[in-house]
Amino acid sequence: MASSFKNAHTAVGTSATTVYTCGGSLNSSVIHGMFFANTHGSANVNVTLELVDSSSGSSRKILDAVPVPPNTTLSVDKPINLEHDSIQATASSANCDAVASVLELS
Repeated sequence: MASSFKNAHTAVGTSATTVYTCGGSLNSSVIHGMFFANTHGSANVNVTLELVDSSSGSSRKILDAVPVPPNTTLSVDKPINLEHDSIQATASSANCDAVASVLELS
């Protein structure tokens, strides 16, 4: 089984944004850590993170409107296992960046 480390990143706004998708030739992926940076200088940004199951189309929240103070970063340091699933994020404003450290397994 081949494996490789990747970084996924995106700007997160007020509509659901896909941060990472495990698909194609990949059997599974493990997100080792995720970071949400609030780039706003004076206001909190609330972050919601969801796992979207591609086989059923359903989603489940991992984080629900968690406040990130101005000019700080929220770290999610527990692994998230994906099998042809996606991770989506939503923020209360467009002042949020997301980065995921991913181990892809094929």
